[in-house]
Amino acid sequence: MKNLKLSLIAVAVLVLSSCNQFIQLIETESVGKDAVTKEGVCENADIRINYDMWSEDGVTYFSVYNKGDKPMYIDWKRSVFIYNDWKYDYWVEKSTTESYLVPSGTGKNITYERKTSTVVAERYTFVPPHTYVSVPMTYTITPSYTSTTITDAKGKETITFSQSLKYLYPGMKKTDIPSSTKPGKNVKAYVKTYSQTESPTRFRNFLTYSFDEKFNTEKFIENDFYVSKKTEMTTKNFNGKFQKANVKVKVGSFKSKTKVKVFESPYRNGTSWYNSIVK
Repeated sequence: MKNLKLSLIAVAVLVLSSCNQFIQLIETESVGKDAVTKEGVCENADIRINYDMWSEDGVTYFSVYNKGDKPMYIDWKRSVFIYNDWKYDYWVEKSTTESYLVPSGTGKNITYERKTSTVVAERYTFVPPHTYVSVPMTYTITPSYTSTTITDAKGKETITFSQSLKYLYPGMKKTDIPSSTKPGKNVKAYVKTYSQTESPTRFRNFLTYSFDEKFNTEKFIENDFYVSKKTEMTTKNFNGKFQKANVKVKVGSFKSKTKVKVFESPYRNGTSWYNSIVK
């Protein structure tokens, strides 16, 4: 379930084109007793958390900023991701073995010897004053899955499993949403909104931190989210307008030039993500 998330540029190059493929945009609302997340940012007097969940299936990527004038320490053993009331640990006590090359000698006589070392997973993160740290662990929030049709032995009863709103909510009608490629025009899409109690997906980010290295005095910050809206639209409308850009490709001695489409990605948001829907 854990997976590393790399930073995404604001203008995304998306390969999401198929005549039978749609995109489900998933938006969240922030709630809870601590500072509410606004535009992907949550903060109190001590700490600022920047969220970026934008990816296929969504990830819990976030960075932490120490707003104070003293070093801050984060205890990952007592910090967790909570999905629909189920706890998932950020830190697991384990060690890994890594190998590396060590040079020996000089000039033409230089040689390399392979060494190994044991690395223990970091339980505590030291954050200097007025400094950001990138959090190296993430969780996938809502894995995608495609439609699957099952027919009984007699060929009479057919059951279709899909996360498509069309199948999850039989009888749902498409509504108008603004077109991302033609200003002033509308396109058809399935739209479903949820209250906090109705939402199928709720998750929390709970962090334990301290300005005392020994954690004699510890503090907490908790951010709560729930899926508040799903919009199922065509890939064309999801991608938005595009520009063509020249790209140079080099593999060994082979060189090539090609053009790619760079999409605006108008729905990109730090507290939203998307799923591919294949019908």
